[in-house]
Amino acid sequence: MEEVGRGERMPLPQSFVLGAKDLPRTILKQVVLKAEVGQTRACKVLGAEALGVRVVSSVDKKLEVKQRFLEIFQEENYPVEFGYKSKVFQT
Repeated sequence: MEEVGRGERMPLPQSFVLGAKDLPRTILKQVVLKAEVGQTRACKVLGAEALGVRVVSSVDKKLEVKQRFLEIFQEENYPVEFGYKSKVFQT
């Protein structure tokens, strides 16, 4: 932000910044949008007989934050890494 204020960097034009309205239309998106504006009370969920799901892969991973990002947000005590679990499921 300081660099933008000093004129060293220019912010992206609003036309480059995509919003939710720019995402492709899907059934899930339509259900969520209707729920947000109160047009639907509940969603019907279809059941499945004898559905099997197994975990093919489950790995603990770490995302290391880049040094430049840490320098920019040093005053906010930003963590140097984030742990997460990556899983692959098969039906």
